[in-house]
Amino acid sequence: MLKTPQSQRGMTAIGMAMILALCGFVLVIAVKLFPAYMENFKVNSALRGLVSDSRVEGASDAQLKELILKKLQVDDVDDVKSQHIKIVSEGAKRKVFIEYEKRVPMMGNVDAVVVFGDNAVEIGR
Repeated sequence: MLKTPQSQRGMTAIGMAMILALCGFVLVIAVKLFPAYMENFKVNSALRGLVSDSRVEGASDAQLKELILKKLQVDDVDDVKSQHIKIVSEGAKRKVFIEYEKRVPMMGNVDAVVVFGDNAVEIGR
C-alpha cells in the first residue's frame, strides 16, 4: 500500500511560471539598458583620452569641444551634443564635464531615462 504524505513540498507550476516571468522582465530591462551604459563607457574613454592627447595643449574651448565631438563620432555616440560639454578653466588647468541623458524606449509608451553626470576629467599642467 502507498502512503500519501501529509503535506507536499515543492514549487507549483504557477510559482515557477511567475519566477520565470519576473526573470524575463528583468532580462528585457537589462538588455535594453546595456547599450546606454556602453555608450557612457565610450564617453568616459574619450574624456580619459584627452589627458594624453597632444592637440589639447594649445586648443581653445571651442576647439576642445570639437575634438571631443569628433572622438565621440568615431565611437558612434550620437546623444552627446556640444551643449552637453562644459569646460571650466582653473588657472592653467581645465576641467571638462559631460552631462547628458539618454531616453530608452522600453515597451509601448513607457521609456526609461538614464542620466549620466559623472563624466569629468582634468587636463592641462
